[in-house]
Amino acid sequence: MLKFKKMHGNGNDFIVIENLTKKHVLSKSQLIKMGDRKKGLGFDQLITINPPKNFNHDFYIEFYNSDGSQADMCMNGVRSVGAFLWKAELAPKKPLLLGTKSKPVLIKPTGSKKVKVVLDYPVKKEIPKSEAMFLEKYGLKKYKFINAGNQHLVVETKKVFSYDLDALSSKLRKRKFFKNVNISLFAKHSKNLELRTNEAGAGETLSCGSASAATASFNINDRLPIKIISAGGELSLRKINDKLEMTGPAEFICEGVWLKK
Repeated sequence: MLKFKKMHGNGNDFIVIENLTKKHVLSKSQLIKMGDRKKGLGFDQLITINPPKNFNHDFYIEFYNSDGSQADMCMNGVRSVGAFLWKAELAPKKPLLLGTKSKPVLIKPTGSKKVKVVLDYPVKKEIPKSEAMFLEKYGLKKYKFINAGNQHLVVETKKVFSYDLDALSSKLRKRKFFKNVNISLFAKHSKNLELRTNEAGAGETLSCGSASAATASFNINDRLPIKIISAGGELSLRKINDKLEMTGPAEFICEGVWLKK
């Protein structure tokens, strides 16, 4: 038996398991069974909260996609981790530094159901010329390749919600370079950005925190926050020197016990 809580951050849904009192090791086949939305629990990512690997960190967090693969980072997920820890009184309600496979992130409580995440500013990357030519073949010219804890290809288009994102993602991920890359579409609307993301290992999600950070990183004003609007809701981001701060919801859905092996 495995106790869990189900949560969501802006519609990005998670199964959260704490490995602090007892270590739970899940195989890829178990993760796939649990992630099945018809025969299992269903999730975009399963998150485990573990003891820290670095003495400067409070906890070490791991993220697993619904296809059983491991993700490097999940910004919506770390907000949910904070809400989980504070509600269960597994940590004092104060800022916490979380280690991840990618890089450490700082989470901060607020006076509401929202949680803040402070992360290193996303970094723009160059892609090989052969891959740029491949993208151009499909008419993709206005894009950025960004590391925001996960790798992101962020494409600007006026057809965010009518574009066939699944088909595009399927084509791109047949190439080794884009296999583990999150694919996003965005459009500018006044002071806000609309965003859709197909996550490697999970498919299209209602929201993607690291994609929001990646997209905000090259659209944000130094002094004003920016809102990212996805199907799951809104995230607010602002630049603070060499950091990016994200504020968004972290909410509980249900809790239970997984009985299957």
